[in-house]
Amino acid sequence: MLTAIQNENNISFMPHDTSALIQEHLQGLEANLKEYFPPINSNKAWIRNPFSINIETTFPDLNVESLIELSCDTALKDIYKERPLIDIWLSCHQEYPVVAEQAITFLMPFVTTYKCEAGFSTLVFLKNKYRNQLEVEPDLGIKLTSFPANLEFLVKNKPLHTSH
Repeated sequence: MLTAIQNENNISFMPHDTSALIQEHLQGLEANLKEYFPPINSNKAWIRNPFSINIETTFPDLNVESLIELSCDTALKDIYKERPLIDIWLSCHQEYPVVAEQAITFLMPFVTTYKCEAGFSTLVFLKNKYRNQLEVEPDLGIKLTSFPANLEFLVKNKPLHTSH
């Protein structure tokens, strides 16, 4: 990655000190990215698509029979086409606990990172120069919830304002 950035952006015209600082910074970024997002080895490819597994591949610490049964489950295969990957693994946790547990453990950091980023983006949207409230917790809770609001119930129970 570092060499691709260096080749794409010609930094040879810069003074040596500046060029060295940029290279050091890029190497640190590359190391941090590898720490947070390690490369996915071929032994974890079954998590992304459990219906196209190669039986000859060895799966350490995994119940292969359970994975084969899961890959032959046609009802789960139909759900796989319609729902997100984490929902698939959560739905098959009862029937295939060992395989599902390993998949969920692997996928969970991505889901939580997404939720944190979505929450931060929502907070930035709510706290802008046109709407500067000190208390954003109620609005943030409403914005981040996955439950739809029952507007008819809310309107029905709200007292009417009478004119003065």
